[in-house]
Amino acid sequence: MSASRLATNIKHLRKQKGISQEELAGELGLNRGNIASYEKGTAEPKICNLVNLAHFYKVSVLDLIRADLQCSIALKTARKNYQYELKKEDKEILGNYIEQAGELKSVIESLRVCHQFQLKTIKDLPLEVQPVVANFNQLCNASNHLLKAHLDLLNFVNSRMK
Repeated sequence: MSASRLATNIKHLRKQKGISQEELAGELGLNRGNIASYEKGTAEPKICNLVNLAHFYKVSVLDLIRADLQCSIALKTARKNYQYELKKEDKEILGNYIEQAGELKSVIESLRVCHQFQLKTIKDLPLEVQPVVANFNQLCNASNHLLKAHLDLLNFVNSRMK
């Protein structure tokens, strides 16, 4: 990925839209520092954030990464070509992934509730078990974060299909 091209495109598109880094961050569920880092080229967005940026600006991910979007002709072409065409069977597969993600969300939440219930029934938690409890909570939080990003991506792709 060309960090300088990506950084330039993110900054150019934001300015073209007439919004601040803070406003863009709010639209994408990020903080202003993330946007500043992307625009300086000191950090690259996670794939889900890259997809969200492309979606927000109505360009393809490839164009956001590779094209010189400062050229208005390139930007118009990039926006014109921004569509997905999936076969019927691909749409069914996508639907299955969305359904499975919903089921996984229920499983993760059930595990978390069960874990919380067991913690309440234990009077004195042994000192050596406390890090395990903290790690389990972090694992649940990370799993929920990844699952949300996964669902966001699936729903985004689903919304872009003809």
